[in-house]
Amino acid sequence: MACNLTGAIALDCLDSIGGVKTLWVSTNFDYTSVTAGATAGITAVSGGTGTFYQIEVAKDVASFTETFTVSNTNGTAFFEQGVTIPVQHLSSEKRQQIQLLAYNRASRVLIEDNNGALWLIGLTRGCTLTTGSTTTGTAVGDATQYSFVLTAQEPEMAYQVASLSALSPIAFVNA
Repeated sequence: MACNLTGAIALDCLDSIGGVKTLWVSTNFDYTSVTAGATAGITAVSGGTGTFYQIEVAKDVASFTETFTVSNTNGTAFFEQGVTIPVQHLSSEKRQQIQLLAYNRASRVLIEDNNGALWLIGLTRGCTLTTGSTTTGTAVGDATQYSFVLTAQEPEMAYQVASLSALSPIAFVNA
């Protein structure tokens, strides 16, 4: 059977921390194929085109969650990947970019977690902006921000990416 385990899962050291350090979003990433290994993740992209734009976030506010949905009855499995992105301060420029994301049907998200690992979200089916809000807060210490979630439903779990150069010649535009 093709889905038999091929290795053990060890208990790691207590040297990991949670959270998202930085993220990039693309609305035009396309590729012919990816090369991915079981332990190295994505090491190369063939026929890759597009641009990833960085969305800067404050420490300890953005998150990535992947939910497994498996139905033995239906014989199906998929993985819902969600990236929550809070963007501080309201502006016309930020509003315009977030609205373009809301209209897009197949964004891809690349996150760097606080452990330095890169993860590609929505590789095969893309992400859509599924929920969001704009708030000014109530009190002077409250957040004035946009917050939105990009969600993908994929046939496989999110792929780790070996390095940004593995996605070459894809362009990265930093904030």
